[in-house]
Amino acid sequence: MNKKWILASLSGLTLFLASCNMLPDPAGTEEQPVEQTDETDGEVAENNDSVVVETRIDDNYYRPLITEEGTYEPSQNRGITRSLNSNVNIKTFEEDLMRLSHKYFSTDNHYFQEGQLLPANLATSWLRRAEPLTEEQIEEGETILGLNPEDNGNQDPESRVPNYLSSILEQDFYIQTDDGIQLAGISIGLSLNSVDYYRNDQQQEQQQEISKEDLLREGQRIGSEIVSRMRQLEGVGTVPIMVGLYEQSTRDNFAGGVYISEGLSENGADSISNWNQVNESRLVFPVEGMQSAEGNSFANFKSKVENFFPNLSGITGVAHYVDDNLVSLQIEIVTQFYGKGEIIAFTQYLNEAANSYLSENLPIEIKVESLNGIESFLKRDAEETEFTTHVFN
Repeated sequence: MNKKWILASLSGLTLFLASCNMLPDPAGTEEQPVEQTDETDGEVAENNDSVVVETRIDDNYYRPLITEEGTYEPSQNRGITRSLNSNVNIKTFEEDLMRLSHKYFSTDNHYFQEGQLLPANLATSWLRRAEPLTEEQIEEGETILGLNPEDNGNQDPESRVPNYLSSILEQDFYIQTDDGIQLAGISIGLSLNSVDYYRNDQQQEQQQEISKEDLLREGQRIGSEIVSRMRQLEGVGTVPIMVGLYEQSTRDNFAGGVYISEGLSENGADSISNWNQVNESRLVFPVEGMQSAEGNSFANFKSKVENFFPNLSGITGVAHYVDDNLVSLQIEIVTQFYGKGEIIAFTQYLNEAANSYLSENLPIEIKVESLNGIESFLKRDAEETEFTTHVFN
């Protein structure tokens, strides 16, 4: 690789990459970052003649890697995640992979770049079904590219072999060495289907549910195979590869999916021998989870807000749990407004009601929307006691 790079922490890029609600490891289970050594083979990607800008706006954000000309390099397989079931799945698939990467590639000394090693055509071919090779293909040394199981020809959801893998995401992490910027780690996110949507021979849409047991088994099989294939790509060498298995939510679920397992390949290993369970969930208040203490708090907040302002179309909250502990709450309020005064008054009341009824020491975001777009926004981080508010013009 012959490009020159600059490390920067420009606020716009950083916010774009990490988003405003990236969380540290809230469960206190953070593992030791992967130890970096100088014993890497000649295939490891290096970027010399680089400049490091140390300033960053938050310790939970990675500083991005940009070219010497000041341009941002998008992923080599950009757009492949658009096949996911919803925009919220696209968002959480990327953000949560970056958050899981904190355990292995510290934000203190690692710098972020979107995936540059896995080209789009190859990633797309890996998402297909496996197909039997002809004798001629075998003689020419070709291998099966598709990572989803071979089609058994059945259309019945009870007997059909489903597609498990729906998308692949690559994130790269670099460190500063005496020889310049060097690739130090790779994170691979694999989006898996809990429900496989497909059309039968009559073009009727069908749904096939996949058990968590089958999803984990196939996801771990695919994850180890991807590590083996990544090792053969130019520039990967023996760097650590972390693989996360993401169970995307269904089309009618607005909460988004979660990662259910992750594992690490070290020292050039071409598979993952040990997988770790990731215990996370996302619930949509008030559709579910209202029997909990935090669900009851949300119900009280919702009731007070609805009594104050009659023109509300709905109040929903997405609660993110890690190891059964609530770690963040994102509330969306849809309403109509007729004047700036109403927006200001409503936002100030939300600030008061949120402080009174919602949990303390919890990251909370409240977004107020109308047909005109976002009207106002409130945010409070875990260590803060007051909300930051903004009313849009």
